[in-house]
Amino acid sequence: MDASTAHSYCLFQDPWWLDLTTQGNWDEVRIVNGTDVIARLPYRKIRRYGARILTQPPLTPYLGPWYRGSSAKAASQFSERRQLTAELVAGLPKADLFAQSQWPKIPDCLPFLWEGFSQRTGYTHWLEQLSDVDVLWHGFLESTRREIRKAEKRVEIVETGDIDVLLDLHERAFAQRGLAAPRKRAYVRSVVEGALRASKARLLLARDEQGNPHAVNLMVFDERSAHYLLGGSDARYRTSGAASLLLWDAIKFAASRSRIFDFEGSMQEPIARFFRGFNPGMLAVSRLVRASRPAAAALDLINSLATVTGRRRLQP
Repeated sequence: MDASTAHSYCLFQDPWWLDLTTQGNWDEVRIVNGTDVIARLPYRKIRRYGARILTQPPLTPYLGPWYRGSSAKAASQFSERRQLTAELVAGLPKADLFAQSQWPKIPDCLPFLWEGFSQRTGYTHWLEQLSDVDVLWHGFLESTRREIRKAEKRVEIVETGDIDVLLDLHERAFAQRGLAAPRKRAYVRSVVEGALRASKARLLLARDEQGNPHAVNLMVFDERSAHYLLGGSDARYRTSGAASLLLWDAIKFAASRSRIFDFEGSMQEPIARFFRGFNPGMLAVSRLVRASRPAAAALDLINSLATVTGRRRLQP
């Protein structure tokens, strides 16, 4: 394992990814024993409405702490993690709000709750047994396999460096639901370009014989895990099965390089139902939040106004 991955659970905690997604505006608390890093907690630093916020970058589904592995008894591991968590929290700079989603395999968040954080739970979907793609295929729902077979007759899958097609279809998918894309186009472009340069991303396009793009899929990956990060489709071709075929191609690619394929979950029922067709396991994702009283009151006020005006609520 190289230096960039020696002290992280996933690529989203790696310095190269944090540099890319924050333009270098991040820092971390490190706990060192001699020359060995035994725990770290990276964070993005931003200011909103005059408040100092420690959070995670956009396009970064997980951040949170990393703890050095241990072969000690479970009780001893917990005691060590409890102490390390207290030291990590004590090392954070003063802030009005801390909000981060944790890597799903972190054993528990109890030490953070004892430090005054609150916990919210979301969900993601993972495939963890990637060694046999035939087993994966036969685990899919029949309806999903049928969509993939149908798409194989209607579209071709090509690996592309055309970021515009990703941006166009991603924005179109939101526009077709009457929504604006949640991230600025220039920001997404810069992140995708950087991940492609680092050979840590794969951009797939499904198109028909006339060259019409049906769907697009962006995956980021390394030897630890692969993540479906961003996608989009054209509602005019929704019945082509292209989105299912793209995910199947991404899963097969991940099986040759990574140990986990992460669908990156969704709390929206139609999207979660689509992912479940690939027979993944479901994991809880804990979001840790700690806010000062003024920040909590301001957030409640902003969200109350958003409810009245119909604008998007802020989620800490």
